[in-house]
Amino acid sequence: MRLSISLLLLFFSLSAQASVDSDFQAAREAYQKGKFERFFKYADKVPESYPLAPYLRFWRLKANTPGNVALLKFIDENPDTPLSDRLRNDLARQFGRAENWAEFRLQYQAIPRPDQELQCFNLRRRLSEGGKVEAEGVALWRTARDLPSSCDPLFTALAESGKLTTEDRLARLRLALDDNNLRLSRELNARLSADLAMEDDALARAQRDPERFLDGALNTAGQHEAALYALTQIAKKEPETAARVWETQQAKFPEAGQRYGWGQIGLHAARRHDPRTLAWFARAGTPQSEAQLLWKVRSDLRAGKWLDVHNSIEAMPEAMRNEPVWRYWKARALKALNANYPANVLFAKLSQEINYYGLLAEEELPARLEARPAEYKVTPDDLKTAEEHIGLKRSLLLRSLGDMGNATGEWDWALRGMNDRQILAAAELARREGWYDRAIITADRTRGEHDFDLRYLSPYRDLATAYAHNNSLDEAWVFGLMRQESRFVDYARSSVGASGLMQIMPATAKWIANQLGLGRKAHAGMNHPETNIRFGTYYLKHIYDSLEQSPVLATAGYNAGPGRARRWQGETPLEGAIYVESIPFSETREYVKKVLANAMFYRNRFGGEARTLKDRLGTIPARARAQPAPELETAP
Repeated sequence: MRLSISLLLLFFSLSAQASVDSDFQAAREAYQKGKFERFFKYADKVPESYPLAPYLRFWRLKANTPGNVALLKFIDENPDTPLSDRLRNDLARQFGRAENWAEFRLQYQAIPRPDQELQCFNLRRRLSEGGKVEAEGVALWRTARDLPSSCDPLFTALAESGKLTTEDRLARLRLALDDNNLRLSRELNARLSADLAMEDDALARAQRDPERFLDGALNTAGQHEAALYALTQIAKKEPETAARVWETQQAKFPEAGQRYGWGQIGLHAARRHDPRTLAWFARAGTPQSEAQLLWKVRSDLRAGKWLDVHNSIEAMPEAMRNEPVWRYWKARALKALNANYPANVLFAKLSQEINYYGLLAEEELPARLEARPAEYKVTPDDLKTAEEHIGLKRSLLLRSLGDMGNATGEWDWALRGMNDRQILAAAELARREGWYDRAIITADRTRGEHDFDLRYLSPYRDLATAYAHNNSLDEAWVFGLMRQESRFVDYARSSVGASGLMQIMPATAKWIANQLGLGRKAHAGMNHPETNIRFGTYYLKHIYDSLEQSPVLATAGYNAGPGRARRWQGETPLEGAIYVESIPFSETREYVKKVLANAMFYRNRFGGEARTLKDRLGTIPARARAQPAPELETAP
């Protein structure tokens, strides 16, 4: 009898919850369609105790065109939801546009991640109060990207005071041209004085016939920049032609411009792995841009010039030099130069980081100098606290109602200020709810205490292991690839049409279905986990076999196409890590690093044969030894 009553109470409780959820959804839909009378009707049915009640209060507020007092009241009363941050950002923008700096400052100082528009308003506020903002303002100015209009008065003030110089203006024009942002380039050119600006049609002519443009008159600094843009267009396609043209035209330029031109030729030759790259870089002297510097180092790596690798890294700006990638390669250069003690100091510190370079650095040490932090497992009390956290509750409820945007926003807002153990409890909660991508992303945030079972989840284990074994593939590698491709979201779909756990493109799916002897419509089930894993492992095995059974080449080929993976091989064998570092596509370069690092962590979880990351990377054979493979459509 008691059991029957309990079940009856549970039934009524669930029914009541479903009814409230339905009313909330009806209110949300009405608000989104601007049907406010219907919105208020359903919103009135939802009790104030409902976890998503703040959203109804927020929509009521927005529907009534509130004043600032009402907005501030909502912010004060709802600090545990990102809705308050959204309103605070709106208020800060409003006060910034009105140059009400006192009110702006009150809102701005409470915003955790202000965007560029707000940053510019804040610099203008500080400038109005007599503060020094020159360095920050000029640093903001020097970008190839468009900046919000709130920055314009700041730059005008800096220019009038002589802090934003002609050199700064020309430097940004060059950055915009290097980034092929022609709209911004024309806008910047229009602000130059007549004695500096390029001709109005200069960029169009430089694009249409770059060799002819370089052969013409170059009378202003702006016209020089247009000519360097023309040279770059040639170098992107044919570095050798660019070098020939530059030999005849460089005398029209000052020495710095001549060196920059050779640097551009070297940069684009490096991306094509042209054997003449370093000769062209030598004519440039010191690289003239960050992109030139990065590709000079990568070319030095491929050539085995360790002293030049070290010196080029030392020439980097501090922030770049301190990135894990360049700390690792600096240590490798020191080791190659027999400076073992400073190399091991760098390796030891880097080995504590949970990433590709941390793993490689650990393997370079003669012995493990320090132990990694111990893993932490979430306790029942930790999990209970996470389950009761109102922000996480709201997030999970929004997810169940199909509002993924607000669900993710609530989740991220709830994690603010959490310690590692609280973060891991949230990750475990997400895992139990089947929200795998959020569980992984959350577990990745810890800094001192970690749970690698959460960082490297293995859903669909039976399916993935079976198909990996059927194709004689390492299951840890398959999981490393799936984690990077989709974070185990089986309905994931990229902007270019790749779908499912292993992100398979439509044309590739059709080809695989044909190879497997399946029906014409078999490829349509790419969001079904078993079909996707079956197709993905088959294709990975196909690429692996056609690319010398190299995990590096196959991983690069899976992302960018096997033809490209082959073209990036050298004329002589290359260390795997150097091949990876010199992949021209930044997305593919980072993809390969993450997939192979993931595979290491999965192998540690799964057990089995222990292999170092350096062994997985192996030696990449010379290009001439690679066997041809059909080029198929792949996700970029």
